[in-house]
Amino acid sequence: MQNTDHPLVIPMEDDILHTKSHPFCSDPTCPCHEDPELLSDVARAVEQGLFTPAEATRFVEGKAL
Repeated sequence: MQNTDHPLVIPMEDDILHTKSHPFCSDPTCPCHEDPELLSDVARAVEQGLFTPAEATRFVEGKAL
C-alpha cells in the first residue's frame, strides 16, 4: 500500500551549475544567458578567434561545443 501522506518527488537529473569555465547553464530561463559581463567575455573570444559565432551561440545556450 502506498503512503499518500508524502507525494512522490522526482529530483532533477542535473543541478544547474555555473563555473568559471562553464558560466552558462542549459536552463533557458536562467539569468546567466543575459549577463552583460559574461556575454562581453564571449564576444571578446569571438573577436580573438577563440570561438566562431556559431560556437559562441552554443556556448551561451549552455550546450556542448
